[in-house]
Amino acid sequence: MKSSPVKTIIIMVLIVGGLIAAFIFVSSKDRSGKAAEKIEDQASQEMTAVQKLIAEAPYRDYPATPVQVVKYYNEFTAAFYNEKYSDEELMSIARLSRGLFDEELKATQSDVDYLVALKSDIDTFKAGNITVYNSVVSSSTDVDYFTHKGFECARLYCTYTLKSGTVYQASKEVYILRKDADGHWKIFGFDIVTGEDVEGNG
Repeated sequence: MKSSPVKTIIIMVLIVGGLIAAFIFVSSKDRSGKAAEKIEDQASQEMTAVQKLIAEAPYRDYPATPVQVVKYYNEFTAAFYNEKYSDEELMSIARLSRGLFDEELKATQSDVDYLVALKSDIDTFKAGNITVYNSVVSSSTDVDYFTHKGFECARLYCTYTLKSGTVYQASKEVYILRKDADGHWKIFGFDIVTGEDVEGNG
């Protein structure tokens, strides 16, 4: 039984119309998706380094190793001395950096005293036009693990290069980290390494 020419034409028109509608829908969805991505990218680009640190913090897993903890801490260190921020933003990143400290270390200084000391250091750096040019943390194979008073501890080093104008100066620090009850490595203490210490540690 043959279809009438009119019926065939109607069916073809419906099929073509459906394909055009589907193409328009997919194209508009793709454009809207790209527009949303563009808006997110622009918003991300407009955020300062400090604002990004604050915004990303709730979504970051706690660093799994001593090296990762110190590297994360150094992100805050660079922000303190290199970036511009409001007083509220400084308080936020100070709180986040202090969250990497062992409870025993935090107990040696109140939140207020920590912030006052930090602001004093920042003012000193700014007065001398000093910034943290870069930081290099010990590799994971160079971390010294040991036990102290029943706690798992780790010792590692970080070399900071400070810049003031065209002058660069290296400063090496030793970090001691201690694993807490949740299995998180926390900064238990740190100090500048002197010339004798450097020799003694090879």
